[in-house]
Amino acid sequence: MGRPEKPIVTDNKPLRELAEGLRERRRLAGQPSYRELARRAGVHATTLQRAASGDAVPKLHVVLAYLRACTAPEGSAVAKWKEARQVQARARRGRPMHSTVRPPALVRDFADLSAQLQQLYERAGSPTLREMEHRAGGYGVLPRSTAHRIVTRQAVPHSIAQFRAFLHACEVPVTSHAAWEEAWSRAWRHEKADAVPAEVARVPFTKKDDTRKIPRPSNVYPAYLTDLDEARPPSRRQRSKKRPYRASWRADPLPLQMPADSFS
Repeated sequence: MGRPEKPIVTDNKPLRELAEGLRERRRLAGQPSYRELARRAGVHATTLQRAASGDAVPKLHVVLAYLRACTAPEGSAVAKWKEARQVQARARRGRPMHSTVRPPALVRDFADLSAQLQQLYERAGSPTLREMEHRAGGYGVLPRSTAHRIVTRQAVPHSIAQFRAFLHACEVPVTSHAAWEEAWSRAWRHEKADAVPAEVARVPFTKKDDTRKIPRPSNVYPAYLTDLDEARPPSRRQRSKKRPYRASWRADPLPLQMPADSFS
């Protein structure tokens, strides 16, 4: 007979219930050793023992292998595992453990939508990005980089197809998709309405708008210019050839001083 197992000490209530359920299944199976369970499940004995210790949330395939080795049905083990993962993720982010996903009807903007999508991801057990890509339909439907930005609240799905793929990856029931899609559309409408002010939307700017033409003050010209209307900026040809720019102006003519003996 093996050594008695240590008591389960954890603040994660679903994790404690999961570990207690695994130990109960082992007891009902005749209390086989973990070496024997490892032979039946194809998983290392230490991994199986750690799954029933309650120290950390085990991987899902380990939990299923433990139950198979005990010839026990899955029952509510998968649901308990998802709850344990959700509580663990919230504890890491410093959020209360009792927070739940709000109804999609309460989603108003991108901030609300992003928070609820993160909650859906955690409620699904925080699956790996590779697993989410597989659930969404394969390569390219929901790239792992995009899924990472969504679950970390850095972005929201940019198309309705990508949003549906995210819902499938988080195992949201199909009956709830219509309400979530309406929430997605409402958040995008709110974002677009805030992006452009109402005054700009009513009066679009055109190139012929005279309000952008600022008259040049006349005091910037030298005092010796007599024809201010003819002063113009350098042309493109002058700028390209780097010629010195000379404004077209006409100065007062100077009197000619001729020698006195020029005419007889």
